Amino acid sequence: MHDVATGLVWEAKKKTPGTHDWNNTYSWFDPDESQKELDYRGAANAGDCEGSACDIDDFVKVVNREGYCGYHDWRVPSRDELFSISDLARASQPPTIDPEFFPLTHPAEYWSSNDYSFRPDGAWAWHFRYGHDRVDWKKTPKYVRLVRGVATDLAAVKE
Repeated sequence: MHDVATGLVWEAKKKTPGTHDWNNTYSWFDPDESQKELDYRGAANAGDCEGSACDIDDFVKVVNREGYCGYHDWRVPSRDELFSISDLARASQPPTIDPEFFPLTHPAEYWSSNDYSFRPDGAWAWHFRYGHDRVDWKKTPKYVRLVRGVATDLAAVKE
């Protein structure tokens, strides 16, 4: 799904079991993060999914290996990118996202690619019930909607 406002292309979810099932959940995991004094990597395979290990690292690798929609550069979106698709006017009718453009979106939390610098075992998620971000434990299963491309005219989430 191409967002003409930002130039980003978003993963379309499906109601069928498999890699793109909208009910799949993933833990936040980056095996390349520091493992020194504090472990920043997160939790491997701690979600509930089909088609990959149930963490964001393996999910991205599987989707890129399969060449989803002919592309091999899918990634987990940043907080700002998730903010760009949130429709705060829908707060009284969650999810806070355009249901025509994103018909299969849970009014729940979705992982962003941003970890939390003040808590090594935490990362940022975007909540599509309320239309805001928050920090949670990396081991907590959440939904993920992948994105590709470079955004133009992207507003930043206010701290």
